[in-house]
Amino acid sequence: VFSLIHQMPAPSSPSRLLVPTGLDDMLLYRINRLRSIGCGMVLRHCEGRFGVTRREWVVMALLDTSGPVSSSELAAHAMLEKSAMSKAINGLVEKGLVSREPRRGDRRYTLIQLTADGQARYRQIKPVVEGINRDMLAALDDAEVSQLDQFLDRILARVMQMHEMAPALPRVDRRRGGTRRHDGQ
Repeated sequence: VFSLIHQMPAPSSPSRLLVPTGLDDMLLYRINRLRSIGCGMVLRHCEGRFGVTRREWVVMALLDTSGPVSSSELAAHAMLEKSAMSKAINGLVEKGLVSREPRRGDRRYTLIQLTADGQARYRQIKPVVEGINRDMLAALDDAEVSQLDQFLDRILARVMQMHEMAPALPRVDRRRGGTRRHDGQ
């Protein structure tokens, strides 16, 4: 990887990512567009072919790798609000794809796990989603995919650092038009 980076010609001017001139040059906007289009394909397959939402599929994928866990643990790992996680779990319970089992000795704490039907449905969906992922990465050769993987790890580590160092920001109150006002309005 080090030799590949050094073989690339140095840019004559700073990247448009570093000196954006508009929305299309901003990293988060470009990533969001990629996510929106790619996830749209996943959504059509998940809902259209398999009867689960994209969020429900994420819950199923997490449960497949983690085994029984609490809804709070699932929400933290998926970076979802607890209410959004609860909605996804309720949908999956209604469809018979996950179950809730109270923890012995503490009925307030429930463990969420895939049912046999949930495991079977996940095994049907997973190859479809993996195929979409492979098709998107087909724009790159193997070395570029490896570099992208490393770059994404580094960017994520930096964002996590920034998040930990950032001051606490007010939360958005979406019930009141999307923002909280601190000026009494």
